[in-house]
Amino acid sequence: MRVSELLHQIDRAGVILSYFAEDDRLNAKPTAALTPELIEEIRLHKQEIIRILREDEEMRHTGIIQSERQVFDMSHKYFELSEKGGAA
Repeated sequence: MRVSELLHQIDRAGVILSYFAEDDRLNAKPTAALTPELIEEIRLHKQEIIRILREDEEMRHTGIIQSERQVFDMSHKYFELSEKGGAA
């Protein structure tokens, strides 16, 4: 599974991911919403998820876009694109 798909599944499940740099760990809440499959995919893609969370945090602090992915995310929000890729 691609990380973008994984993050969408996590979002649809209502799970919030947090990263704690001092412990180098991810936290997911509520844990009851995590399936064994999601947990395994998170483990497999942990480093890339952490990179994405760091980029997003840096953009929130500085206002400077950190990645191409952020540009696409902002475009989707701005134009209110649906999950199917078209205008809502």
